[in-house]
Amino acid sequence: MEIRNRDWEWYQISLAGHRDHQADWLRVGYAAPGYYLKDFCVLEVGGEFHVYYILGTPGVQCCTPGNEIMIGHATTADFTRYATHHPCLYLDINGWDNAHVFAPFVVAREGRYYMFYCGAPLDNTQRIGLAVSDDLLNFRRIADRPVIRPEEYDWAYCPTERGAACRDPHVNRMGQEYWMYYTALTKDGKGCVARAISGDLIEWRDAGTVYVGPSDSQCESANIQEMGGEWYMFFMDQDKLAWMYMVSDSPEHWDGEPIEIAPGLTGMEVIRRRDPRWLVCYFRFEPMRLFVGVIDWTERPVRIKEVHDPAGLREFGFKS
Repeated sequence: MEIRNRDWEWYQISLAGHRDHQADWLRVGYAAPGYYLKDFCVLEVGGEFHVYYILGTPGVQCCTPGNEIMIGHATTADFTRYATHHPCLYLDINGWDNAHVFAPFVVAREGRYYMFYCGAPLDNTQRIGLAVSDDLLNFRRIADRPVIRPEEYDWAYCPTERGAACRDPHVNRMGQEYWMYYTALTKDGKGCVARAISGDLIEWRDAGTVYVGPSDSQCESANIQEMGGEWYMFFMDQDKLAWMYMVSDSPEHWDGEPIEIAPGLTGMEVIRRRDPRWLVCYFRFEPMRLFVGVIDWTERPVRIKEVHDPAGLREFGFKS
């Protein structure tokens, strides 16, 4: 006698509904059904874009116990249709990241994928950890402690309890090295972007700060891009809730006054570049979903113009 397994059927139905749910994503912004999307990264592999992101519950603060406990994963070929996959990394109830995991950034190297992410216990004392994957779907930790530990750095304010800023990793390949930029605080409480350097993506050495702000307003979700021999650093000013940028002749330091490029959004990632025009994606605070826009560096002032029609993607090689 064959027994009908309703529980397995319900599970399969639930997965299919979650994976295949579609909407007019360019207009409403992408997020998994029932969740919000925050800090994310985009990795293109074989013409498909993998989006790894903070998965959270609408209406619940990020640091609330039980929220932001897993990293979401979706794929898209053109940013008009998405497949929503299983979360690919969860908190480790027995580890240093036993309450929250968030702000992923994934790097490909020699057929393996390295995810840098922020982890924290209940008191929101943040560090940056590392997990790896061979299939882009499931990530596993390769160490029992974080790889970035600013409590060991003499420039950083980073207590080991009662909260500390160490998050939003962004990794650039620089010759034979990898440089990680991330959000931190200096010893005197100034918001800053810090840097660490690695040759293998596993062992990292501190390289100090590349930008120190004038106040305790933290520099969220830094992203570094090179264009025309100059280095552009983007970040969100925590007090202004605006996406800013700065320009330097070196990726080792930035000085001066940040320039606002867009209010009410952060976490920008570059999808494709047809210089001087860039196709980018980002999440808005209202709602917390992924949107797509274009930056034209010939315009003044420079702004991000949101794309709501698939025709706006064609100049970047998308056929939608």
